[in-house]
Amino acid sequence: MKRFLLTTVFSLASFFALAQAPVYLFDNFTDGTIMLKNRSVVKTKFNIDTFHDNLQYMDGDDVMIMSDLSNVSSIVIGGRSFIVSGKDIYEVVPVEGGSSLFVRWHQKRIPLGKKGAYDQVVHGSVQSVDADYFSNAGVKNKKPEQEMRLITENTYAIYCGDRLRTFKDRRSLLKLFPAHKSEIESFITSNSLLFTSPSDVIRIVAYAESL
Repeated sequence: MKRFLLTTVFSLASFFALAQAPVYLFDNFTDGTIMLKNRSVVKTKFNIDTFHDNLQYMDGDDVMIMSDLSNVSSIVIGGRSFIVSGKDIYEVVPVEGGSSLFVRWHQKRIPLGKKGAYDQVVHGSVQSVDADYFSNAGVKNKKPEQEMRLITENTYAIYCGDRLRTFKDRRSLLKLFPAHKSEIESFITSNSLLFTSPSDVIRIVAYAESL
């Protein structure tokens, strides 16, 4: 298994000694296939850490991190398709009308509030979270005095002509459709759509591309 990578990999034991715990896209490491640019195929169990933005795989009983994606052409995990763009992994999500939305899944932890004297959480001002696509959205920081929550900060991409253009929010999406800015803004507002919800983003893109 290690021979196919031709890249540097690290044991998770040493990796997690330096960083916070991962937030996985899949509930468990899942059967998948990597197609390399030399047309060779590798099959094992994979997962994507959406907190540290890396691809992990099983090598026997060990979990490894694939740190160099330059030789990867495409990835399929559990029937879901992914592409590599630079150092980033994007899921290919079908959009109504026949096009695709590319999603770079990312979540980060923010303080939910400090624990009080009786373990109650003293809330601060926090952003709401849409974690419908994630099974482990209730991750807590290891520090006992601080509880954490996850917020979604995905990067999305669509093809404009032959170029893959990225966006993260309403403003950056509207720049990709300058001729239909008012219609898209009205659609978002009238349907109460949020860019923190991946399913809402799919609806917005489908509408924008139909104009």
